[in-house]
Amino acid sequence: MQVLRDPQIISGFVYENPVDDLPELTHFGEALCCDGHYLKSHDHMGFEFLYLSRGQAIWQAAGKTTVQRMGDLYVAYPGEGHGSGDQGNPESQHLWVGIDLDNYGPAGKRLAKRLRKSRLQLVPGCDEVEPVLRSCMRQIVSPRARRTEAIRACVAMFVTLLEQRLDTLEGRDETPAKPHLPYSYGVQKAVSFLRQNLHSRLPLADLAAVATARSVPHFCTQFRREVGMTPAAYHLQLRLEAAREALRQPTYDVTTIALTYGFSSSQHFSTQFKRAFGVTPRGWRMSTRG
Repeated sequence: MQVLRDPQIISGFVYENPVDDLPELTHFGEALCCDGHYLKSHDHMGFEFLYLSRGQAIWQAAGKTTVQRMGDLYVAYPGEGHGSGDQGNPESQHLWVGIDLDNYGPAGKRLAKRLRKSRLQLVPGCDEVEPVLRSCMRQIVSPRARRTEAIRACVAMFVTLLEQRLDTLEGRDETPAKPHLPYSYGVQKAVSFLRQNLHSRLPLADLAAVATARSVPHFCTQFRREVGMTPAAYHLQLRLEAAREALRQPTYDVTTIALTYGFSSSQHFSTQFKRAFGVTPRGWRMSTRG
C-alpha cells in the first residue's frame, strides 16, 4: 500500500496490483482531497473507474471537459490521458479502481467493447457501485480467509452493475422498476427518516432508535458500512441537494433557504454549499437563470 502524501490530499492511499491471483485488478485507491486540489494528466494501461462519493470534480480528457457530481462514475479509457487541468476542484472524496477489462474474461471483454463503442465518459447516478467498491476495499486492506475469492466477487459484481447501468442508459432494460431496499431494514428506516426531516439536524440517538439499533455506536458503524458515509454527512448531503433545488425559486432568498434547511446562517450554508458543489448558492442560482 502507498499512502498518498500530498499537501492537496487530506488522506488517501493506493494499492498497485493488490491481488497476485487477480492481475486484471491493476490498482485500487481512495482519497479525500482538499479544496483547490488538482490532478495532473496521466494514463493507465487498462480502464480506470472513479466514483465520487462527496463533492464535485472536473475532468479533462481528449479535449473534453466533464463535470462529475456525487454518485457519478467517471470512466478513463486505456492510454487516455485524464486529469483535472489547472483549475482547482472543491473538496471531494473519490474511490477508484483499475481493471484490465480486455483480459477479464468474457464479461470484461463484453463491457470493454460496449464502453469503447459508446465512448461514455460519465455514468451518472451510479451510487449502487459504492457499497461494492467499499466492500472490495475492506477485503484488500486486511488479510482475511478467502480474501481473493471475496475480491473476485466484488469485481464481478462491479462489472455486472456497470453493464446493468449501460442497459438502462441505452434503453435495453425494459423491466419496470420495482421498489427495493438497497440497505438493511434498520438503515433503510434511518435513511427514510433522514429524507423526511431535512429542516434541522437530527440527534444520533433518535436515528438509532428509528433503526432499532442496539446502540448508537453500532448504528453509526452499520450506517457507514452500508451507505459509505456517516449519518451526519449523508443528512448534510440531502439537505444541500434540497436547498439547491429550492434556489430555483426566485421568491426565496438565500438566508431563508439556509434557515429552512437547518443551517445556522447564510454564511454557514454558503460555505457548505461551495464545498459540495464548487460554487456559491448565489452563483449557482445565477447559472440556472441562463
